[in-house]
Amino acid sequence: MQSKENSLRNVPAMMAGLMLCLLLSALDNSIVATAMPRIIGDLQGIEHYSLPFTSYLLFSTVSIPIAGKLSDVYGRKLIVLWGLICFLITSVICALSVSMPMLILGRGLQGACGGVLASSTFIITSELFPFEERGKYIGILASMHGLASLLGPVAGGLITEYLSWRWIFFINVPVGATAFFFLNRYLKLERHVDADSRLDIKGLLAFLSGIFPLLFCLTEGGKLLPWNSPILIILLIFSACMLFCFYKMEQKSQSPMLPAEMLKNKIFRKAAFTAALGYVALFGIILYVPYLLQIVLKKGVAFSGMMMLPMSLSMVAGGMAGGFLVSRFQKYRRLSIVNFSIAITGFSILLFFGKDIPMPLVATAMLLCGLGIGMNFPIVNIMPQSVISVAQMGILLSTIEFFQIMGGVFSTSVLGKMLHVSLPGLLWFCIAALVTGIISMAFLNEKVVKRGFARQQNKSL
Repeated sequence: MQSKENSLRNVPAMMAGLMLCLLLSALDNSIVATAMPRIIGDLQGIEHYSLPFTSYLLFSTVSIPIAGKLSDVYGRKLIVLWGLICFLITSVICALSVSMPMLILGRGLQGACGGVLASSTFIITSELFPFEERGKYIGILASMHGLASLLGPVAGGLITEYLSWRWIFFINVPVGATAFFFLNRYLKLERHVDADSRLDIKGLLAFLSGIFPLLFCLTEGGKLLPWNSPILIILLIFSACMLFCFYKMEQKSQSPMLPAEMLKNKIFRKAAFTAALGYVALFGIILYVPYLLQIVLKKGVAFSGMMMLPMSLSMVAGGMAGGFLVSRFQKYRRLSIVNFSIAITGFSILLFFGKDIPMPLVATAMLLCGLGIGMNFPIVNIMPQSVISVAQMGILLSTIEFFQIMGGVFSTSVLGKMLHVSLPGLLWFCIAALVTGIISMAFLNEKVVKRGFARQQNKSL
């Protein structure tokens, strides 16, 4: 591990590299949306409209816990640098695509590399800084998600309009090269001497075999395939069987992808559960507001995009503010309850006024939702770090992020259907998710968290 002197001197350069990595990963999840009509026109693939999105989401979600384990085995710096190189190569493949199948394949490979970057940035940040400073840096890093949601649609539209849709992928090259320069030159993390050098290949294959069909069913159920399709049902049954096999194999593995002691730990389970619930609510509001404005109130697409800005900006501010607060006070339970209560206030405004809501109140509600959910990101990332050794930080944080994204995937699948059934029901579902998160965190034993960090600090002395 790098010396404290080097760490302090190189913080701006290292954080710049990590923030660019996460921005690339998050941006490529949203920047393609506004370019898709032009891409479809060029590549003639209207029947595959959703697959470039789905392939990126599938591969990025699956690769996150795998990247965490690889970073534990082979070292943080090696994995993030290789992830960057491969991300740039796959971006060029996407840019040079001459058919929809080529683009879909390129997007899947790019998504896998994007998952590596998303996972690695939080792992490296958590290892670089002591726990009393960790929150503010993770908060700064988490703000990149909000920035990406703000820049993605706008940048995608402008680049497509004035250059070409291919440049939404080519633009990754100079940005990624800058991140590579900063991390390769200034990041001085070494592989832990006590890290397990083995990789559970059988467990890895079982995990992939179980999670891929599940994610495909959740994202494409009711779109590419109807929910009562025999193929979809078979995939769900197969997924359940393989995930059960994965669970059993992990219990016997000498080098598991998901250590049993981590899965049994109450602090970890609360963090993973709360992270998933936050994303359930976040994706719910992302579905609800554009539908309300465009379909129900007949507003324009540009106006709808503008009304999403308060949430994007407040998520950026919330991520940074939440990180500073948790670093300053270490009040995980109280802060989490306050954060989700702020978000519930925003949802309640939308629920109370319904389709008669004035536009200033929509902006206020969006601001509160983004602020509350954004402020909670650093808490769910930092809190579980107290219960595991630094050598296993990779699999810990990547698993938290995996459950978080799974909450978003589940939310999109379920709430996407509720849009056409009951808009108030969708909001009640999001509020219920946040209330459940508050109840879960209300029973958090903060003393256990603080004792865990104290033990880690004593070992490092």
